Amino acid sequence: MPKVSQSAAELPNSFALLLGYLNFSAGAFDVSAWKSINSLYAEFEPITANGEIVERSDTVDNVADALREALKRLHQTDPAFRDVGQAEGVLRIVFDNVLPAYRAFHSDLLEHQAIGAMERPFFLMAVFQAVLETGGPWEGQDNVLVEKTLRKINDYMGWRPVAVLENDQLSEPYSHERVRPLPIYRSGVGAAHGHFSRLVDQAIQILSEAPKELLQQADFELDLLTELSVDPRAFDFLHPAASRPNYLFGLWDPMCIDERGYYRRLVIQQATLEGILSWSAEAQPGVPVEELQQESAAVLAGVMLMASGLSGRGPGAVQSGLALADLLPRIAAYRDNFYRWLITRLPDNHRHRLEKEAQSLQQPFGGVRRHINMLLADRRARQVGSVTLASVLARLGRIDAAERLVGLVPAASARMLARITSRIVIAQGLARRGDEDSLERAVDTLSEAKDLLLRGIGCGALVDPWNILGFAGQFPLHEPGGEALPDSRVDDLIGSVGNLLECACMVWQRSCLESNKKISDQASSLVEELASWWDQYATTSVGGITYLSGLEMLQSAREVVAVLEERRATAPVPLSPVFWRDAVADFSSARTHAAAADALLQEKDFDAAMGLLVHWITLLEGDEIDHSGNSWLVAAHRWLRSALTDLSDSGCIRVRRFLELVEANTAGLTEMIDIAASGQEPLSRNTSETPLPDETDDDQIGADESVASAYESMVWQDSTDDGTDGGMLDVDLPAGATNPVVAVEEAADFLTGVIVMLRQTVVTGCLDAAAGRIHTAVAEIDSFVGWRQTLRRLRRAMVR
Repeated sequence: MPKVSQSAAELPNSFALLLGYLNFSAGAFDVSAWKSINSLYAEFEPITANGEIVERSDTVDNVADALREALKRLHQTDPAFRDVGQAEGVLRIVFDNVLPAYRAFHSDLLEHQAIGAMERPFFLMAVFQAVLETGGPWEGQDNVLVEKTLRKINDYMGWRPVAVLENDQLSEPYSHERVRPLPIYRSGVGAAHGHFSRLVDQAIQILSEAPKELLQQADFELDLLTELSVDPRAFDFLHPAASRPNYLFGLWDPMCIDERGYYRRLVIQQATLEGILSWSAEAQPGVPVEELQQESAAVLAGVMLMASGLSGRGPGAVQSGLALADLLPRIAAYRDNFYRWLITRLPDNHRHRLEKEAQSLQQPFGGVRRHINMLLADRRARQVGSVTLASVLARLGRIDAAERLVGLVPAASARMLARITSRIVIAQGLARRGDEDSLERAVDTLSEAKDLLLRGIGCGALVDPWNILGFAGQFPLHEPGGEALPDSRVDDLIGSVGNLLECACMVWQRSCLESNKKISDQASSLVEELASWWDQYATTSVGGITYLSGLEMLQSAREVVAVLEERRATAPVPLSPVFWRDAVADFSSARTHAAAADALLQEKDFDAAMGLLVHWITLLEGDEIDHSGNSWLVAAHRWLRSALTDLSDSGCIRVRRFLELVEANTAGLTEMIDIAASGQEPLSRNTSETPLPDETDDDQIGADESVASAYESMVWQDSTDDGTDGGMLDVDLPAGATNPVVAVEEAADFLTGVIVMLRQTVVTGCLDAAAGRIHTAVAEIDSFVGWRQTLRRLRRAMVR
């Protein structure tokens, strides 16, 4: 690599042109300046013997030093550079402020980008141009210039549907979602210096020679391509946009439109471009590398045509109004026509090999296309596997292992979700310890998780909560035709917010029990802030997604804190029999019951927890089985697992008493199952058994009978020929509490959980007795026998 002073002396024209542009320009596009920066990068990254360009992480620093040195030399030797205040200011602001600020601004979204990977020549020129357009003064207001420059260069989001809310207001995208694509080609300049240079030049050459009729099918015109760029964001294979046709390849920038209404910037996915480039990098026996490079360039040209065909050359193009079902066959057809035309122009040896390959693989350029597809499929599989395993490890508290796994996945969503989950798990562990230091650290850790959550939403790694309401939990794939699919990110976001709120409520409850007002106030403020922030998005009004109300969780936490403080105030005096009846009467939701039971289990107060659970199950009638039954089962299973560890006589009596009370309070559900198993139709919960009143109008009944008799001699013909007697075919089955079948299903689901509890107790009791760990009294043996008979009877009824 040449020394800085030597490069400045060897390239006086290039340096003079570029520095002159920086010193005198107001930011207009200048071909000579863009070519000069390319030449400067080529000086520090020369082409190797095999024609490759190795990009270096320190090139941008070397370029900065070379420009500063060259500016000093020109200031001393060239009268035109007598005043270099603007150039000095631009160099300082760009290299010392804007470039570091850009990485810091996108630290979450672009964390995967290595040092020097984004600071390429044309990106640097785009930054220079933005700073010059912003204008001075060049001293004393660097922070203001940096902020304005970042707003100017961050101008791309890709396909990002924006919800229209009920007040007809558009929800605004967040500032950290917008990035500056990395230019790799500029009209009039050529390809940017780097490892994509030859590939891009060859692809542009192919498109310039392609027949106009082929390009017209894709609504593509090379003269309209001002810039070809790479999306610096990692492609997220789990993002619903990945299901959008051709999104994996690229798209016209919908925000970069000229005065005639044409798109001018085409953005390609980095993963796709790297996959295309890797085809020529893999040596194949007997195949010249030049042929492989030509095939890679052909596929890049085809990718650009496919990206163009999805939207057309502008918002008013025909393609923008077509549904995907009509658009995709057209794109596939002209893509294959383009590849077939290109094969005919190749040298004979190359053409014969590709024709044979196309016949074998059933598609033109099948080798390179299959290679790219396999490469992308492998990346997707690695992301799915790593994200799934990292999520499991994070929930298990294996934080370091989870971080290492998500580090293998460049997608920002994987990193953010894993870090949020890991911090919640850490906070849960700290909250369970219960001491002052642990609770204080838990609040700080949850604050970090909240900050990560908001940052994830702000940079687009997590779904925008406004889109949940605006699109009803769906993700639009194409504007016309209404094509959409369920947005899987909604469940991730709701799960993270729910876990964060639950853990914050736990810290609040524990700190109240420990009489630590400082931590209690911090935790309660965190819960209130999260609940208020989440409820503004009104996700509870959207059907088909997980229900999460911040206000309900806040109210539940307050109720739990109040009742636990009241119970603590009576300790160590035993609770009165009516305590839980009076306390639970004020509980507003099943969540409050569950949280209170969990808090009691944390304190190992099995008797109090049992009293709460028994009173709770007495309330599970009618629709409450469906609404709260599962929550009760989860809490009861947790209580039983903990209670079975107490092998004392009092512990065994406690478990037996608990299950006897549960069995007594589920007798109605058991009877419902028995009735259904006998072939009788169970009564609906809302079915009235009130007999017909004596004052029923007999004349009205007689009138109805006479009307019916008037039709006895008539023959009904099935005009629909559908084999169904009746005027219309009922499509929707009755649902909810008014349907006896649904009532039986809900009862069976609930009793299944009870059966598991009985079976677990019987098995554990038998094992403990066989090992001599407990002494089984006659009453316990009778209970085991009774439970076994109950299990057998319920099993016969439920499988009949």
